[in-house]
Amino acid sequence: MAEQTRADFVSEIRKSLMEYISKAKESQSKVAKELGVSKTVLSLFLGGTYTGNNGELAKKIEQYIRMGTARQAVAKAPEICLSVNNTRAILEKAKIAHLYNDIVLIYGPAGCGKSTALKYYAQHNNGALYVEADVTTNSPRCILKLILAAMGEETKGSTADMMQTIISKLADTNRLLIIDEAQHLTEKSFDAVRAINDKAHIGIVYAGNPSILKRMYGRQEEELDQLYSRVVYKCPLNNCYTLEDIASIYAGVNINRECMQYLYQISKRKGGLRLMVNQCKIAQNLAAALNEDFSMKHLEKAAVRMGIGGAA
Repeated sequence: MAEQTRADFVSEIRKSLMEYISKAKESQSKVAKELGVSKTVLSLFLGGTYTGNNGELAKKIEQYIRMGTARQAVAKAPEICLSVNNTRAILEKAKIAHLYNDIVLIYGPAGCGKSTALKYYAQHNNGALYVEADVTTNSPRCILKLILAAMGEETKGSTADMMQTIISKLADTNRLLIIDEAQHLTEKSFDAVRAINDKAHIGIVYAGNPSILKRMYGRQEEELDQLYSRVVYKCPLNNCYTLEDIASIYAGVNINRECMQYLYQISKRKGGLRLMVNQCKIAQNLAAALNEDFSMKHLEKAAVRMGIGGAA
């Protein structure tokens, strides 16, 4: 009887997973990765030929479906708004670097839309490579490995070998290399990327917070003068938006004018659009959980939960 019950449970979960994959439009590879199993194991389970512990795997899948279903009900961040000034400026400068194989520097405070716009450019323009640096990937070798991975190449060999692979693969391809969070790069890493521009003749976009400008232009950073002199365009950004910008970002969303004005004020604070979007998402989820129309009450509760206070 217990065996039959377990078999029924496994069969039910198998059916539920097939329905979930179809409805969520997820690939089996992605589902397997999120479950922490191989694609082969997942395929065998779905086909009813898995010889491992089907019961344990079914329990894991049941939890996965439950969380995934709950996640689908959560309010999502708005899609990129191409009419916002920062977005337009970033996409324009990225295109210039791509067209003319130049070096462009984009810098601005956190939350001003740099990463969102640059990822959008990479996704919508053939030949653009996007990599994101951080404090653990700031050395020349680490940056070269990130670039190779973005190219779909193996990340092995000496640093010199990796550089030669990159140059040989990218030479005269008119591609664009976007390095986000570039303020983390060391002097030698900047030199390595500059060498790619010199030898492969491809465009480069450096993007980061204002400290990248200070590093490249500061009185004590003469060693970076050669790099700074190669930067053809500099694109400074800020967190100054108009009420119309905010309304455009939330076009099609039922938000009244009072709430829109509140979000506009939040967008001008430290954290910019990122802070505003996160607060709005929390507020939307609160309203949905209470089955209420979105209002100032939910934005204020979201501010309390985030520990940021209300709009000034």
